[in-house]
This record gives sequence, structure tokens and C-alpha cells, in this order.
Amino acid sequence: MKNIFMKSFFILTLLLLDNLFSYDLLWVEDPQLPWRDGQGTIEEAIISIRPRGMYMEYGLYLTFSARNLGFTNSDTLEVQFNFDLPDEAIVHDSWLWVGDDIIRGMIMDRWTASAIYDTIVNRRKDPSILFKRGTGRYELLVFPMAGDEERKVKITFLMPTQWSSSNVIASLPTNLLRTSKYDVQTFYVLTWLDQDWQNPAIIEFPNINFQFMSDTLFGDYYRADIPSSAIQSTLNFALDSPLNNGIYINKFDGGIENIYQLIFLPSQALNIQSATKVAVCFDYENLNSNISKSEILNTTKLQLHANLASTDSFNLIFSQLNIFRVSEDWISADSQNIEDVFVNLDPSVLVDYSNLPSLLANGVDFIKNNGNDASILLVSNSDQVGDYQPANQLINDLFNLMDPILPVHVVDFQTQNYPYYWIGGRSYRGNEYFYTNMARLSAANYYRMLYSGYTFSQLLSLGFQSLSGFISAFDLHTTLQNGFCYGRYYLNPLNYTTYLNRPILQIGKYNGTFPFSIEASGIYQSSAFSQQFIIPENEFSVTDSLSEEMWVGNFIQSLESQTQTNTVINEIINQSINERVLSIYSAFLCLDPERGGEVCYDCLDETQLVGIEDTLLEVVDDSLLQILANPNPFNMRTNIKINSKKSIKLKDMSFKIYNILGQVVRSFRPEQIPNQKYFEIVWDGTNDFNVPISTGTYFFVIQTAHQSYTLKLLLVK
Repeated sequence: MKNIFMKSFFILTLLLLDNLFSYDLLWVEDPQLPWRDGQGTIEEAIISIRPRGMYMEYGLYLTFSARNLGFTNSDTLEVQFNFDLPDEAIVHDSWLWVGDDIIRGMIMDRWTASAIYDTIVNRRKDPSILFKRGTGRYELLVFPMAGDEERKVKITFLMPTQWSSSNVIASLPTNLLRTSKYDVQTFYVLTWLDQDWQNPAIIEFPNINFQFMSDTLFGDYYRADIPSSAIQSTLNFALDSPLNNGIYINKFDGGIENIYQLIFLPSQALNIQSATKVAVCFDYENLNSNISKSEILNTTKLQLHANLASTDSFNLIFSQLNIFRVSEDWISADSQNIEDVFVNLDPSVLVDYSNLPSLLANGVDFIKNNGNDASILLVSNSDQVGDYQPANQLINDLFNLMDPILPVHVVDFQTQNYPYYWIGGRSYRGNEYFYTNMARLSAANYYRMLYSGYTFSQLLSLGFQSLSGFISAFDLHTTLQNGFCYGRYYLNPLNYTTYLNRPILQIGKYNGTFPFSIEASGIYQSSAFSQQFIIPENEFSVTDSLSEEMWVGNFIQSLESQTQTNTVINEIINQSINERVLSIYSAFLCLDPERGGEVCYDCLDETQLVGIEDTLLEVVDDSLLQILANPNPFNMRTNIKINSKKSIKLKDMSFKIYNILGQVVRSFRPEQIPNQKYFEIVWDGTNDFNVPISTGTYFFVIQTAHQSYTLKLLLVK
């Protein structure tokens, strides 16, 4: 009992001290001479992504150095890497490279791991240790690193996702990469998908293409190379949503304990139609956040696609000297209209100064003159009405313009240069007082980026999802017709407001046999409802044992939020060690083999794929001819590029596309250009009769008098 008490006291003391540390910091120092230190550099960053239902599994590979800090090869340094992840993230593995060997971390209680690490650092051996310092806060230490060498690590974690009817989105951890002294030149993203998950994209940079590639060891995957300039901003990884009539469900059969994941979108699943009208008002100050104008427009377009339907309507209103409306009438929110609006919008439509009162008054005026039955969604990072006197007067003036009071939802993305105000016994930042009270008094919602852990895209999604209103007294019950469910956890707890267009993400355990039953009940717009859904087993997606780590991660997080008694602490430690899920009371420790660590011979290093030539670039006949299709897979059109080191005569060649049965579906006759070495063919997924063909695998074949060249194409619709 004394030993348990000592460990608990030691760990609680560490957690109190952790609040003193700053985060998102990469530092290198000499432990023997700690005044010799400086900001470290990330020489290479690669991330692997696998969709796992409620989460994306990220494998983040980082290579650290002490570049240009003045250290030499005789210096023995420690890498100190502090970083933030979303509160709901679950870290479940840590690797360290010792030479060419991969050491997989052992997980143990934090007290023991710290003692071992400190002893080894003094003896100058090869460990790394990964802590969870608090909710969403982590620290990785690596030792030793010579002044002129690099150390490579991998951190594996589950990233929470955000679902809509059209997309599943998770933020990429670019905040970690921005800790580097010198910019990471390229961030490589590798993703493995199956039939449930399609069309990978980076929301903020839709022109970044994911190339389909294949490897004999790693299988089929997609790769995107993200340039340094893009890493400086928030990035979100997106896939098409696999929701089927508002429901996605998977299962893992664990024998004794079986686990399911459920995503439930109330508006689709319950078939509750509620037409939305929204005037999106933008107020932008260029020094108040690092969100670019292009990112604001691109993200808004995506969220309009994701959250509105053709039965909904919108308008965009921009703060300028003279307020600018995109339209004087409501715009139907069908996909083509949304695209047409943004084709004609330049980032300069967002000016660098605030004109917030006139903007909101203009939004109210537009709604009053066009049915007076809509909401305002204010997207702002300005702070000109932060004190209570101008804020209260502006609220009164705006409400005097309204009859009835219109909901004014607010997405506040100010993250820097904000003033403080002390009002009513508490501190407010920027326009927080104004936004809080305006949203509350208009029966709307206020979402703030500062300290929330949300990206701009996630914050804006929450704003759009609020527009259709919430379901009162909502209850979601899951069971088996021949059994029961238990141990349920929510990624978005139901003790918060349940919105009609905000998906519910639930993970739980089940015992018994299928079919699976879902019962949803509540009150929407004063009308009570109750519906039951019966899901047969053949409609479940099958997942793997990583579901156990997800469930345990949620269980541990629930325990960490409770009063921390010795009993709770010991339960957290036991669950953490048994399932290899990091907690505030445990640590991943990598040791060199001489100190008890073991080389992981079945750990596959996915970074081997970076630097391998694109397997879609068919190089044959000693590289005399090269063929590349971009994009591939594709759903609209692909550009097939042919490059030869020698001039070719097109009249002596044929260019055809075959299906998997060997049948010709399309023939091409490029124009003859004398001495041509390079040309392109565009295929729009149609046959020789200009009729669109179905999804599938096709082959582009070049036939010469002596040889044929073949490139595989994937058409996805």
C-alpha cells in the first residue's frame, strides 16, 4: 500500500508541474549542460492514415535534428518534443529507430518509466519516452542524439473525425510540424482505403491530388505530397461519407467482448426535413488569425456542400466599406449553384478591416426583405466591440431592427492579438462578450476557435450543423433483438444539445446475436417522435481489434475526468497497460536492446514508400517511353501524359482503352506533330459513342509495330 501511495503521489505531483510547460515546442539540449540548447528541426515528416469508423488512425513519422545549433558529433543531446492533439485523441503506440532497427515502445506506469529513462539518460544509452501530460497534451523525449545526426520516431494515434452527410473529416497535425526551426519542405501523406472509404482530399487545397499507387509489400494506397507553404495553415483530410440513409455501423467480434461503432445522422436517418435559409456574413481582420482568405472561402464552399441540400437556401455577405452581397435573392443550395458562386469569388472579397455593425445590419435587412424566416451565421475574427458598453448597445440596435428576433450564430476564429476585458467578474477575449450574449439572446450558438482544439473547418461545420435546430429530450438506445448492448460512449456526448444535422458517434459493446436494433426518440419543433431501425448483420462493416483500443481509450478518458483516487488511478494504469493505450499515468518507453528493449521485426516502416517512383509511371524499354495518368483514380476526367526520349511517329501507333474483358471501349487519334516527343490525351470516362461507362479498372494501351505499353486506370463514380 505504501508503494502504491508513493507512486500516486509522485504522478499527481508531476501532473501539477506539467501545467507549467508550454506546448507545441521542439527543443534540443545537452542534459549535462542545459544552457546549451535551441529549437530543433524536423527533417522529414510522413503520415499514414487508415479510416477506422469514428476515428482515423494516424501513424506520424518524424525525423529530428539539431541543424545549425552549433553542436558537434561529440555532443550528446536530448530531443524534447511537446505537442497538442485533440482532447478525444487516443495514442496507442510509439517507435524509436536505433540504427536501422525499429524498437517498439513498452508501456508501463509513468513512475517506473520515468525512473528508468532518467537512469539511462545519465548513462547515455538509447531510450525514448512518451508521456500524456494532461488532456490533449503530450511530451516525447529522445536520447541521445549527436549534434550532427538525426533521430527517427513514430507516434501512432487515433484522431477523432467529424461526419456530415457527404464527408468524413479529420484534422492533420500540422501544428506539430510548425515546431520545426526550419520549415518542413514536404509533408507526405499516405492512406489505405477500402470500398467504404473513397476519394481522399485535402479540404483547404483541393488541387493537391492523391495518386493511386501499389506496392508488393504494402498493397494499394494513395499518396499526396503537401508543400511547405500549405503546412503553415490548418489542413483537414477528407473522405466521402459512407453513411447509408444516415447510418453507418461496424463491428468487431472479440469472442467474449464484441464491439460496435455507430454513426447516426438524425436528419437523414429519421427523414426529418427542415429547409434551412442562412445568410453567411464574413468579417475579417488580417492580423487576428493565421487563417488565410483562400482557406475561408474554400472551407465555406465545402461546408455548404456538406450541410445544405437543394431544398435549402443561402447568401454570402462580406464586410467592406460598402457591404457586398453575392446576391439580392436567396440562392438555392444545389451543388451547381454553390460551385457557380465560388467560381466568381476572389479572396480579395475579404477586406483586411472590420465593418461588423454595418455587416450585421445588412444581413438583417436582407433577411427581412426576403421572407424574414432565416438565420445569420457570422464568421468573424474581429474584436472591435469587445467591451460591454458598445457590445450591449450594438445588440440592442440589432434587435430593434428585427421582428421577430432572428437567430445569430457565431463562428469566432480569432486566435491572436485579442484584447482582454474584465466584465461581471470574469475575463473576456476579443468580441467574446458580444458574441456570447448576442447568440444567447437570439436563441443561437457561439463557437470559438481559441483554446477549443477545433480547426476552422470543424468550427464552421458546427456552425452550419446548428442551423436546423436541435432535438429536445433526445434519446438513442441500441440493443440486439437477441441480446443487449452496454458500455456505450459518445464522441459527442448526448448531455450536450443534439442537433438535427449533427451526427451522433457512439461506441459500445454487445452480447448476443443479430439483428441490431436502434431506437431514436425525442421532440423536434414541438412534435414527438420515436422510430426503430433493425440492422441485419450483413449490413455491418467488419473492423479489427483496434476497436478495443478505441473503447478502452474512451473508458480511460472517462476515468481521467473523475476524482482521482488511488482506486481510479490503478484502474487507469491497468487498462492502459493491458490495451497499450496511453494515459496520464502511463508512458511508452523505447529501450535499446542492451537495456531490455526488443527489436520489432514485424513493424513495417511505411516511410520506405516515400522516394519510390510512382508505380503509375510506366517506364519501359530502358525508359525510352513514359506514361502517367493524373489524377488516377479519377471520376470526371484524367490526363494521360506520354513522354519519349526519341521523336515518335503517331501514325505508326495506336492508343486504346480496354476493359478487364479485353474489349476496346475507347480509341484515340492524337494529331500528328513532326518530331513530337511529348503529348497528352484526355479521357472523360466515356466510350467511343460518348456514353459514360461504369466504375471499374481499365487499361490504356499504346501499340507500336514492335511493342505495347500498358497503364492501369481506375474509374470511380
